[in-house]
Amino acid sequence: MNQEIKINYYDKFRCIANKCSFNCCQEWRISVDEETLNKWEGVTLAPIKNDEESLPEVKLCSCLESDGDGFIIAYKKDKQCPFLDGKKLCRIVSQKGEDYLADTCTTFPRQINEFEGRKEYSLDACCPVVIDIMYENKETISFIGKEANEEDTLYAVRSLMLEVVLEEDYTLPERMMITFYVLLDLMRQKKLTTTYVASCKTKAYLEELVMAIRNMPFDPIESAIERNELFLDVVENYRKNGFYTEYLEGISELAEVLEDEYSDDEILELNEVFETEFRKYENLMQNYLVSEIFGNSLMPKSSLEDLVVAFEWIAMEYVSVKQAIFLKWLKEGSSQLTYDMVRDYLMIVARVTGYDHEDIREYMENSFEDAIWEWGYMALVLGNGEI
Repeated sequence: MNQEIKINYYDKFRCIANKCSFNCCQEWRISVDEETLNKWEGVTLAPIKNDEESLPEVKLCSCLESDGDGFIIAYKKDKQCPFLDGKKLCRIVSQKGEDYLADTCTTFPRQINEFEGRKEYSLDACCPVVIDIMYENKETISFIGKEANEEDTLYAVRSLMLEVVLEEDYTLPERMMITFYVLLDLMRQKKLTTTYVASCKTKAYLEELVMAIRNMPFDPIESAIERNELFLDVVENYRKNGFYTEYLEGISELAEVLEDEYSDDEILELNEVFETEFRKYENLMQNYLVSEIFGNSLMPKSSLEDLVVAFEWIAMEYVSVKQAIFLKWLKEGSSQLTYDMVRDYLMIVARVTGYDHEDIREYMENSFEDAIWEWGYMALVLGNGEI
């Protein structure tokens, strides 16, 4: 019998359909599985004609395009799903029932990873409702059904990652740097054992690492500029293709001229004010990181190196979220940092970075000298801020 592990707020999710602040049926790659494709053959949605709207008949299979590996739903010019009606409700559901939905539409934002002997359930931060749940979850994230897996070394490594990120005696950047240091250390071991993994999460070991980090010389302006460049690189393809323009274009244009518009001293001063504002959302960012590590670091058939690359990607997401929110806050006049602003850009960056693991590996190999970073680069992009 499979063991089941859920993030503790998993069952709280309920889709709010057309009441959602950012519908998942827009600017989104929706793949259509083979079973659904066969079900759609010859199926047509009836036209809608009433006082409020007039929509034509639609053949389901005529709204597909190949993406190389299979088929995805081809969006209209406004980047909306062709199956939405004027109220942003799905015509497939209203006319044919939920059984005709593609697997992606049925499961999103739920994530289910199946391993030998266990299933893991988490929620994707690409959905604003999920972020609301994370924000409202004031208690430390826990897991339902968690049990010891003494012989699964990578499971033990991920458990270590989660424990360190939840260690509230350290700042979030310190927790991330500690985690990466440990991961690199584990990669150097000729034979990795759960006993050695356990030795890397003792309080004495963590205290030694955090003191070394706190005694390091950091250059905050170099970190600020590198985060800015990394953000621009992460969103580049989406800007080229005209996705999320309302959210990305204005702040990206500001990022491109940041060093021209502001002196180093001004950037540092603004970052310090921003850190103070951003501190209100520390619990949300912690929950976000825990959710990402649980749902997106360890995959079936992962190696330790895959786990390390996945953690690097999560770190990129984290600094890109932070930079996007900083840029939006700056563009809005450096006033109060609102929850809506934080939620919107956490969601958008989660969507922009929602790549498959093979694509992540390719991105890292193309963008850096090696898919595995030097520890110093992780420290550079994270910096020594509080959040």
